[in-house]
Amino acid sequence: MRDLWRRRRGRTRTGEGHADALRTATEQAVGLREAGEYGRARALEEDTLAQRRRSLGDDHPDTLQSALGLMLSLDGLGAREQARALGEDTLRRCRRVLGAADRLTLTVAINLVRTLASLGEQQRVRELAEDNFNRARDALGADAPATLVAAANFVMVLSESGEHRRACELGEDTLARRRRLLGPDHYRTLITANALALDLGTLGEHALARSLCEDTLARAERSLGADDPDTLVTAYNLASELAALGEHEQARARFEDTLARRRRVLGEDHPGTLDTAVNLARVLASLEQHQRARDTLEDALARYRRTKGDDHSDTLNAAANLADVTRKLGDYAAARDLDEDTLARRRRVLGEDHLHTLNTASGLVVSLIRLGDHERARHLGEDTLARQRRVLGDGHHRTLDSANNLAVVLRALGEEQQADQWVEWIKAQHR
Repeated sequence: MRDLWRRRRGRTRTGEGHADALRTATEQAVGLREAGEYGRARALEEDTLAQRRRSLGDDHPDTLQSALGLMLSLDGLGAREQARALGEDTLRRCRRVLGAADRLTLTVAINLVRTLASLGEQQRVRELAEDNFNRARDALGADAPATLVAAANFVMVLSESGEHRRACELGEDTLARRRRLLGPDHYRTLITANALALDLGTLGEHALARSLCEDTLARAERSLGADDPDTLVTAYNLASELAALGEHEQARARFEDTLARRRRVLGEDHPGTLDTAVNLARVLASLEQHQRARDTLEDALARYRRTKGDDHSDTLNAAANLADVTRKLGDYAAARDLDEDTLARRRRVLGEDHLHTLNTASGLVVSLIRLGDHERARHLGEDTLARQRRVLGDGHHRTLDSANNLAVVLRALGEEQQADQWVEWIKAQHR
């Protein structure tokens, strides 16, 4: 799971010469929004926007600034369709009145990108983020603060679109510029470094990602403190890279420290805390500490079910991991029960051919074999293998594992000839 730093926003300033009452209301709304009181902020901003539209007109910069504030509060409240409509109208007006490269225009565009992303409009998100970056770079120059904000935003969009190579290239350039202009310990520099490390890790460049995480973590601990939520994001990412490199003892120690801090700072049920617990359990399982892994996952699964519901992807991921660990402990009946429930939910939520669904089906086949339920294992194994061959291909290791399990089932059922045929088929894939 990608773990990103929060975006710390400074306070919005109103234009000079505005009425004191409106300026005070705007500042109060910003403070409320920063405190997470979006409902109260919205009420103030709706009133301020209406007064500014009436006294200054729809296109005045102060009116547009108020519209941006209301857009942010609407987004914070989850009223994203309203935030989107207001954002698109405000962006059109800003571009016409202030110009495409004005700081307010770019700020509105960047926040509109985030709202559109929440609505799942990925194509528009990508187009707008790239357009913002190109406009800022062409008008202001590559080193301008607004350009670097637009670049960082575009990097995030590229990453979420799966374009990690391009995200790395732009991220490396943005990081170099921010180090030179802001310094290596500046908060925005650290944000950029953290995002780049994530993309490097996704591309399999785990050694580079680890090195960058270690440097970023040291700087974050020094400038923000070891318990700061953003510092803990980097600590989590470093633990993930250590695990990917096979350095499980170091990963375990880092995950355990991060989990203890997140529990204290964020709370037991925070998504970041629970994600850390799940990944710690996976490392414990790699170290063959299966009972500790099971205990950790059972606690995380109970919390996910309570906070996110039975069908949420995080809940199902925790359940699948718990089933794997339970199977390794030899408790095949409990593993079967978990897998049957998870498989039914993943089929409904993700579809029959989704990789996660097929992985759960494969695990259930193993449990059924161990429990001697060979007829069910055969039926499910044949269906899973057919789907994996279609989705993953004949040579994929998961496809080959399923073929091997099917051969085991067929032998148990006395169908030696069919079992031998699958064994020969597996050998042919390795040639």
